[in-house]
Amino acid sequence: MEKKLGLITSYEAARELGVHPKTVSRLLRQGKLTGVKLANRWLIEQPTLEMFSKRYVGKKGRRKGWSRERRHRESSTIRKGIN
Repeated sequence: MEKKLGLITSYEAARELGVHPKTVSRLLRQGKLTGVKLANRWLIEQPTLEMFSKRYVGKKGRRKGWSRERRHRESSTIRKGIN
């Protein structure tokens, strides 16, 4: 990352972090990444993003426990208990 002062959008931040733009928006909403929401768009200071990128490790895929198989097992178990 080159050193420059200024604000960048969540889309540009996502490109630099190598994650989906929705991930950056989620990190901003959760307060893990600091930014400003202006006119329905997140803006992040470049130095803040650089510091965040040094310690952030992104994970790919769905969150643990949200698999289709697990939901199916739970629903079939409930159906078996009712019968």
